[in-house]
Amino acid sequence: VSTQSTGYLIVLAVCIYSASAKIKCVQGTNGTAAATDCADAKETLCSSPKFTEFTGEAAGVKYACGKCTVETGCQQCTGAADKGCNALAAGADFSCYTYTYNTTSKSFVAAAKATTCKRLKDTAIVCNMPKAGASTTNYTLKTGCGNCTKADTACEACGKDSCNKASDAIRVVVMLAPLLAVLFNLMY
Repeated sequence: VSTQSTGYLIVLAVCIYSASAKIKCVQGTNGTAAATDCADAKETLCSSPKFTEFTGEAAGVKYACGKCTVETGCQQCTGAADKGCNALAAGADFSCYTYTYNTTSKSFVAAAKATTCKRLKDTAIVCNMPKAGASTTNYTLKTGCGNCTKADTACEACGKDSCNKASDAIRVVVMLAPLLAVLFNLMY
């Protein structure tokens, strides 16, 4: 057997093995579980719940072999024989405070309890909060999780767990500042 024939045989053997090798996918509801062989050797895709930064995984979608079976909240990837392409690389959860606008006081008020924020492994911790004097037009974020958007001009961000709760003393001073200015002008 010539060297050239041996080379062809090796390439042929690799192609046959690759064509018959099963892919591995994470299966079930736990995205961090070990990937296992798919039952169908013809399968080439893995599917998983879509992950939205700071919100988490889409509800009602499982990790599976094969293409998505639901139209929304699912994503798919090309499978491999050595690892699950649909494994979740989640980072540790963190907390941020949400803010709601109080129409009586015309200011944003932080929730008493922080909300849980979800992130991927390489995503930094980021919380946001309204600046003093913010309104519902220049601070529109619904949760305190994540970065400020360009449209939210009265927003500030911070990079630690639960860092977005302003002290009540600062809020009182900010609310009283206009009143103090008026009193100062009346006296002089």
